[in-house]
Amino acid sequence: MAMRGDFNVLKFNTYEEYLRSFTRMDEYRYLSSKRMINALIKLGYRTNTTIYEEAEFYELQKNLLLLLNPKTATTTLFSSHLKSTDPALVALARREEPNMQKKLSTIILLQLRQRSGFDISGYIDYEDSLSACAQHKLGALNWKGIFEGRIMLRPNQDHLSFYDWHSGKISINHSGNYEIIHYGTSLMFKHKGDHKFIPVTVADNMYKDNVKRSLYMSPIYGCVILYDHVVRKAT
Repeated sequence: MAMRGDFNVLKFNTYEEYLRSFTRMDEYRYLSSKRMINALIKLGYRTNTTIYEEAEFYELQKNLLLLLNPKTATTTLFSSHLKSTDPALVALARREEPNMQKKLSTIILLQLRQRSGFDISGYIDYEDSLSACAQHKLGALNWKGIFEGRIMLRPNQDHLSFYDWHSGKISINHSGNYEIIHYGTSLMFKHKGDHKFIPVTVADNMYKDNVKRSLYMSPIYGCVILYDHVVRKAT
């Protein structure tokens, strides 16, 4: 089967990134429609490589991750309860397994409007939060309910950072994977496993290669930013 060993798809976080890898900048100059460019890519205009449809792409990623890590295949993930096509939840579902395997470490940034009309925002250590839920710790987020769509994902005062825009109260905490580092007027996180620094502001930062920043527009949560750090193994 043509899809069987195409490990290149694991390089991409989203289907959009995958399609973009087959384009050149000059194509946007001559073809202003991104939809037209993507259609030409799928027809094999730029390459002889098989171009996968979106559903095939994500299914292939899932199957290859299971092939690489067969011991986790029998483990029930919270994301197996995903019922939504919300981009942010889908992105978190794809990251759950590598986070639990300590191969990837993801920090979630989101800002939510409350019924009062005021916002709350915060940074969440994804793996730390998943583990707290699995261990039924008091106050842990209910990730099964979040993926099912019954419960909203909300930052709280126990997470890496929490800010109440109405009261102005700020909470900052170390987590299972990160230490908080003050970097000028901003925050930076230090991974406890490989001691790499993870900057909040990626542009023009000397540590920017330690993290990949991805933005997702969610109908449920608005703008959600995921900071992905590939954990380096000790040598």
